[in-house]
Amino acid sequence: MLQTPNIIVDARGLFCPMPIIKTSEAICSLDGGAVVEVITDDPAIEFDMPAWCQSHGHTIESVSIEGKVWRYFVRKGTDQALD
Repeated sequence: MLQTPNIIVDARGLFCPMPIIKTSEAICSLDGGAVVEVITDDPAIEFDMPAWCQSHGHTIESVSIEGKVWRYFVRKGTDQALD
């Protein structure tokens, strides 16, 4: 079972690159291992979030799609100096 997120980023109505920018801003204030829930209706997130997580050392714990809304649970990497 996934833990409760430390912070929720509601990026509905925002489009590339804003959901990733909002996620980056939120995650930088958290300690390694913390979880961010990202809610967005931007279809580009299917490509943007995995690429961003891979390049920054974060992990997608889960993703769900409810209609046109994506929910990503992203765990912050523990060895990242830059987000």
